[in-house]
Amino acid sequence: MLAENYVEDMKGGRDALPRNCESLLFEEPWQGRAFGMALALANAKAYQWESFRQSLISTIGNWDQTHEASDPTWNYYEQWLSAFEKLVLGSGLISPEELDRRTEEFRTRTREEVI
Repeated sequence: MLAENYVEDMKGGRDALPRNCESLLFEEPWQGRAFGMALALANAKAYQWESFRQSLISTIGNWDQTHEASDPTWNYYEQWLSAFEKLVLGSGLISPEELDRRTEEFRTRTREEVI
């Protein structure tokens, strides 16, 4: 399945991607990066897209159980990132220590980009 199909697959329900008309909506650069990493790893067959989708649905469901529907702290891409982290950790694609190190490098802007 190509990236375009993944995006098409998530057009409805609580796991639907935020959009502005037909374009994806990213409010912060990290949101687009998290989105891109999840798609790139699925395209590379590191995991099945459905595994990510189910992780996202579960993560959103857990958030919904512990928050009011009107909670202003809701952020779709925070749920996306949490679901992605759970999946890559659970799949052994990255260790918890490596994830923490890379997160700190990103947070402190000391990570050298490989783009």
